Amino acid sequence: MPYTNPIRMAVDLGMILAFTLTALFVLLPGTPSVLADAAFLTSTGIDSPAAAGAHAVTAAGKETVSIGPHVATATIGVEILSPTVKEATSAAQAVMEDVWAALVAQNVDASDIRISHLNIFAENFGPDGLLNENQTRYHASNTLFITIRDLDSIDAVLDAAISAGANNIYSVDFSLPDPAAVESETHAGVVSRQN
Repeated sequence: MPYTNPIRMAVDLGMILAFTLTALFVLLPGTPSVLADAAFLTSTGIDSPAAAGAHAVTAAGKETVSIGPHVATATIGVEILSPTVKEATSAAQAVMEDVWAALVAQNVDASDIRISHLNIFAENFGPDGLLNENQTRYHASNTLFITIRDLDSIDAVLDAAISAGANNIYSVDFSLPDPAAVESETHAGVVSRQN
């Protein structure tokens, strides 16, 4: 059997393939662009035009709803300083009862008044430093959360609480009673605009 050089065969096959492609480019009009497009689509992984014909449509919308606050939440408190724990807590409790009655008199519903906690601590230091044991005094404080639904009455409600003995106003925050309802209204507005 005659000896065949594999390198020579590979070179010959490469030349034949190159010649065939050249003949196609010359003889067939439009072939180069078709082959080039096919090569590009294959090399880049892009789907063919037929496969790329399916399109997805995404719609986005935005709706803004501006609504003023409907309720206010006031955090107030009373702090009492007395020589004994019993005196401090009793005095704080008495003031809280007076404040409660004053708030109800201002048409604040009892269900909108909530006592948060009672805090008691000793005061062991005075202007001259550490106090003697018999000089120690005790702080008792109560905190109250009030929901005020009539925003025009905020001033009168707080004045009544202070007059009844409350001596701390920590904050007044404004909010909506049902934020979820406003969110649903906003979503409905977006959908109606898209339709």
